[in-house]
Amino acid sequence: MKIIEIDGKSIKKDGHKYLKKVFNFPDYYGNNLDALYDCLTDIGAPTEIRLKNKNQVSWDMIDTFIDASEANSFLNFIY
Repeated sequence: MKIIEIDGKSIKKDGHKYLKKVFNFPDYYGNNLDALYDCLTDIGAPTEIRLKNKNQVSWDMIDTFIDASEANSFLNFIY
């Protein structure tokens, strides 16, 4: 299983630019929550995403990660 740790402080500072880099999203990544959801639900291998400093992240973004993990059986989100 691949484990990806993301930092809420970095998300707050650099937003989608940070997420694009951490997840290696494609160049056409739309830099919004809909694009984040789409890319997360496309993950095709067992992956655990661990969020630290969650108090720095909007609940809309956390909900996007939760929704994507519910839609994608390969994805587990821990916050």
